[in-house]
Amino acid sequence: MEIRSELRTELDNFTSSRNALIDILTREFRSGTSARMLSNSFAPAFSRDQVVQYLSAVALHDSARSALKGAGLNAAADTRVTGIDAPREATLNIAVDPAETPDYADLPGRIRAALRDSHLTLALTRGFPTDEDTQITDDFIDDVLLDGEPVRIVKATPAT
Repeated sequence: MEIRSELRTELDNFTSSRNALIDILTREFRSGTSARMLSNSFAPAFSRDQVVQYLSAVALHDSARSALKGAGLNAAADTRVTGIDAPREATLNIAVDPAETPDYADLPGRIRAALRDSHLTLALTRGFPTDEDTQITDDFIDDVLLDGEPVRIVKATPAT
């Protein structure tokens, strides 16, 4: 069954408008508008929790991007926000070719060190397949990263 052209047009218009709204939300947040004010303003379009979680991911992304740039690693790693729909995560993946990067195996450690100064660290993305016996350690996450998989950027937990 084929979708009628007027329905397709309306769906395209809706998607375009939704994406424009998300872009405005992100731009306003980055220019200093509080997440609370934005979550109230965007309530007709998105739930408060949805906006707050999305903007939290944007903040993590921006902090990580800045930390990587400061450490000279901005070309070695890509960061992104998954979007306003669940899971609303900031992720990072290695963006260089292992064959062309002599210190490829050291990149996760260098990335972690750069993020640590901004009180950030790395974790598995939600839903990453592991078996029940898997120990989720920094070394395991580093291996996932070196395999080309994205990992989450999260706030570091202070040592006690």
